[in-house]
Amino acid sequence: MRTIRSQLLLGLVGGTLACTVLAGGAIYFKVLEESNELFDYQLRQMATTLPTTQAASPARRQHGDPEEEVVIQVWDRNGGLKYISTAEHALSAAARPGYSTLASDDDRWRVYLAERDGDRVQVAQSVSAREELAARLALRSLLPFLVMLPILGVLIYAVVGRSLEPLTRLAQALGRRSPSDLQPLAERDQPPELKPVVAAMDDLLLRLDHALHSQRAFVADAAHELRSPLTALQLQLQLAERATDGVQRTVAFTKLHQRLDRAIRLVQQLLTAARQEADTADAAPAPVDLLELARACIGERYDQANARGIDLGIVESEAGRAGPCLSGNADSLRILIGNLLDNALRYTPSGGRVDVTVAHTCKEVVLQIADDGIGIPPAERERVFDRFYRGAGHAEWGSGLGLSIVRSVANAHGATVTLGDGPSGRGLLVTVRFGSSGTLVR
Repeated sequence: MRTIRSQLLLGLVGGTLACTVLAGGAIYFKVLEESNELFDYQLRQMATTLPTTQAASPARRQHGDPEEEVVIQVWDRNGGLKYISTAEHALSAAARPGYSTLASDDDRWRVYLAERDGDRVQVAQSVSAREELAARLALRSLLPFLVMLPILGVLIYAVVGRSLEPLTRLAQALGRRSPSDLQPLAERDQPPELKPVVAAMDDLLLRLDHALHSQRAFVADAAHELRSPLTALQLQLQLAERATDGVQRTVAFTKLHQRLDRAIRLVQQLLTAARQEADTADAAPAPVDLLELARACIGERYDQANARGIDLGIVESEAGRAGPCLSGNADSLRILIGNLLDNALRYTPSGGRVDVTVAHTCKEVVLQIADDGIGIPPAERERVFDRFYRGAGHAEWGSGLGLSIVRSVANAHGATVTLGDGPSGRGLLVTVRFGSSGTLVR
């Protein structure tokens, strides 16, 4: 691909040359038109003013400028040739008086025929001589431009190079930066044409800095959260190795499996959170039937709920039977519903109830998951969306990432998540409202 400098140079010089050629053509035709009018006037003047009492012998051949190369012929009233200025270009008489164009073997001639005292006087001039004169005049007019064209090319090259220096400085400034230096660029020293580019790059650097900061914070938090379960695994393994009988060994390995399950769950949540942040912005939106997706997520957890005697199901509503559709990512929405259901099942006691409701109006789609578990105190309902935060007094283990992932998916779909009391005054009601940012398919 050609450089901007070469494209500008070729474009400007080529455009100048093309304009010069077009101007030359225009000058040529204009000069030809003007010279034809002038020469026609001269032909008429010569035909009407030249004396007709000349000897019948031919005149000598003329030499000089094309406009001087004319042929003068005089015929008497009987049609006899009385005079011809040059015998080399003997032309027949025009059919009628006035202007006309005659063709000979070697050229075309512009003639004027005048009738005077019974004689006919015809003055003719070569058309090619007129065209040659017009071409010479046009070339003389364009000659200064053609001479200046190389000088103009050098000037354009220098001006373009100087104009591109801010772009070169910008590239050098970016090239000198380290991967960790994401500070905004100096916009005040840039020309107006580069300010939109610098502003867009500053915005990109700001978003990249935010993403890297979030990534570093996530890695630090993940390392901190993984330290405790891994330490617990190591201690439980040591206890299993020190067991002296089969009963102690069985109890130790049972606890070891439980701690291993918790560590696996934590790692899965960490991977889900990391993948969710990376894939949400890149995923192409597509129509998603939220009701069918909720039913699929419930089906995946039905055995788990049935084993604990928890009544898990969808509460049918007139507003939800039509199958509300969203424009979003099905995998991300499945993660959202799955995390809410996992939290509800984890904190709902045996014999409890978890109800899922999907309803929609012309403006929004609402997903609600209600349980009659221990609930979340109002003072903690905003903090539980922070990573790795777990409220005090919870007997169930968890990673503290579930609701953080839910809010991340909801934000990516333009939805809002609110927490409230369950329908019976106990437990938790999670409400997710879609459609505020155009995610509802109409």
